[in-house]
Amino acid sequence: MEDTVFVITGGHGGIGIVLVKKLLKKDAKVIVLDVKDTSSEKVKANENYTFIKTDVTDVEDLKKAYKIIKDKYNHINYLISMAGINMKSEVEGLKGMKMHDIDKSIKLNLNAHIYLIKIMIDLLENSKERDRRAFLMISSINAITTYGLPAYSAAKAGIYGFMKSILNELGKSSIRVNTLSLGTVPHMEQEIEGDEYFENYAKHLPIKHFVRPTDVADTIYSLLDITKCINGQNIILDMGQSV
Repeated sequence: MEDTVFVITGGHGGIGIVLVKKLLKKDAKVIVLDVKDTSSEKVKANENYTFIKTDVTDVEDLKKAYKIIKDKYNHINYLISMAGINMKSEVEGLKGMKMHDIDKSIKLNLNAHIYLIKIMIDLLENSKERDRRAFLMISSINAITTYGLPAYSAAKAGIYGFMKSILNELGKSSIRVNTLSLGTVPHMEQEIEGDEYFENYAKHLPIKHFVRPTDVADTIYSLLDITKCINGQNIILDMGQSV
């Protein structure tokens, strides 16, 4: 994979950093767009790793990142839009959430995905290998279940509609588009046994263990670079939590 370029937003979250390490082990070129760099000296020292400080909700920041990527590689093979989080006040439901958090949540969890592909699309088109062009957006089972978080859930559902709306347009350039909807995914360092939060959600699992970041990383890699016939699909990765 030495000539394969992955661009990942939110690449230093609990799932993102596991994916970054997996791809670097495969000698891929990995570019992370995030608000802060990783603390892993091993990742930083890898010659195939590039960090670009980027607020994905800021169009000008994304344009600067675009220029850096264009100057360095002039193409992207796989664009992975992972950045997203719910706002704290959303936990209190519609009545409790703050008005400004509605805008922040929609901007980060929906608008940022749209900004990203609009700005980066021609770098995907520049990839010489037409069967190695894909755009993947990370969504959530909040979009299809009743776990609250009103603005976050609305944004995550909006990702599905956005995917369908661009499918044919990007298909003309041989760019596949999919979404990956995650259930509860404890970070690798999180202890889940005896934790009230995780025990509550474990009740919804037919098989009583959670998807972990390594599972997500393996699925993303497979979806992008192995199972190249999958296009226009929402893949649910939740151990049956949403059923």
